[in-house]
Amino acid sequence: MNEKIENIFIEWKEKSKEIALHFKNRNKQQAKEPMKYFLQQLLKTIYMGNGVQPDDLMNYKNDLKEFKHIPVNAIERLTFIEDQPDHYQSYIQLSELFSEWEKKSVILKKRST
Repeated sequence: MNEKIENIFIEWKEKSKEIALHFKNRNKQQAKEPMKYFLQQLLKTIYMGNGVQPDDLMNYKNDLKEFKHIPVNAIERLTFIEDQPDHYQSYIQLSELFSEWEKKSVILKKRST
């Protein structure tokens, strides 16, 4: 796993608690922008994990279809988060995706070394 990917995972772990707190306090608007940001960050890690430079994430649905390594049901789950970033269930999905993808990234790194 490269340093950029690791830093994104570290950033998520540090900031995700704040997002959870926004949802707990029923402040969906405060959670919306960080959710969008971390959706983009997760996409970057998926691109990098597949050896692709994440230049334009606008076509991620098509791009992910071509990738060898992605989380289970990634396109459906990412679309759900993208469509409803201010919903608590989207936060749960994003958390699960980060967790799954981090584990997968560690495995991919071990295979490549």
